[in-house]
Amino acid sequence: MKISKVSALLLLFLIAFGAKAQSDFNISGRWNGTVQVPLGEDLLGEYFFTQNGLIVKGYVKLKTLNGKDSSKHEFSGSIKHGVVHIKGTKFEYKSSGACLAVTELNYVKENNQEKLIGKWRGDMRLSTCPPGVSGKIEIARVIDFTPQLVQQPARVVQVGTNDVEGNSLITELSKRKYYALIIGINDYVDDGIMDLDNPVNDAVELKRVLQNYYTFDPENIKILSNPTRTAIIESFDVLSERITERDHFLVFYAGHGIWDERLNQGFWLPSDARLSSKAQWLSNSTIRDYIGGIKSKHTLLITDACFSGSIFKERAVSFENSRAVLEMYKLTSRKAMTSGALKTVPDKSVFITYLTKNLINNDQPLLSAEELFRTFKIAVINNSPNGQVPQYGAIGQVGDEGGDFIFLKRPDK
Repeated sequence: MKISKVSALLLLFLIAFGAKAQSDFNISGRWNGTVQVPLGEDLLGEYFFTQNGLIVKGYVKLKTLNGKDSSKHEFSGSIKHGVVHIKGTKFEYKSSGACLAVTELNYVKENNQEKLIGKWRGDMRLSTCPPGVSGKIEIARVIDFTPQLVQQPARVVQVGTNDVEGNSLITELSKRKYYALIIGINDYVDDGIMDLDNPVNDAVELKRVLQNYYTFDPENIKILSNPTRTAIIESFDVLSERITERDHFLVFYAGHGIWDERLNQGFWLPSDARLSSKAQWLSNSTIRDYIGGIKSKHTLLITDACFSGSIFKERAVSFENSRAVLEMYKLTSRKAMTSGALKTVPDKSVFITYLTKNLINNDQPLLSAEELFRTFKIAVINNSPNGQVPQYGAIGQVGDEGGDFIFLKRPDK
């Protein structure tokens, strides 16, 4: 088939135009790095780009280094002359002082490392960032753009036949009882409180993991599905009579949490809670009173709820070998592990997914709560839809002496 000169010229034009409509690089994917803020602390930035030709869109999550404040906004833009031009369009959620800005980024590739380096600035057209403010941005491509839920086994103490301290601790722990109070709340009587889909199933799965893989006997695990405030309090009362100073106590709560700014206090919301009255809310102070009053050797509180980090001020601990674990075991502990700090968390919990997976994947007999937390903290940050930062530390003023909760694996697992 012959092609006329006009058609040939048109075809060449379309090929040339199509080539120009493509960039020499593609930035689709996830990029992490730092964002400079005038007169303030640098922020951690996580950018998600989708590139189609020269058109770019996506969203960015910004959070403070301590993870206590964060924002997320969408952006759109284009690539011109090799420079990525984007501007913020709308917030999904925001922290105080957060604003939408205009950003220009240059693509750089050095030693197989891809980076976007540039600057953001305020623009009057976006109304939220005052003109004149600006800061530098440097982010690098994250190679594993689609993280998998497969985690490495927890870094725990290796106990060999010649490990006197490790085997001594295993022998001692096997004589002690492990108790658990596991609470999951999906359904609320108040129409103003949104029902949830997953907490009860999460609670049931955690019970299964604890009794099948660790030395929590079924008769010592109390599970509460959609309990009232009274039911929770009564369960604490019963366990306070049974648990002794030789025993270990784990508390898990999944459901709604709420923060009262005026009272500077966090609360759990039992199934009979009403937004119009705090009469059926369960305050952090009440929870702390029970944790401090129940005379266990070690108590671990795990909460998967909004504003769960309000239970404590973070303090990290660490140890590396059986001797250190033995010393930590000797000291009384009152620790908490929470799915986030002072912010909301999603109904479908990445936190509980990684918690249970790492408990299952652990193949060593001794696993401290702090080591367990360390294995999945980053995975939760990277995979949660709103950049939640889980917390771990001592609960203040309830008798923590620097010890830690030690999980003991069943011998046949």
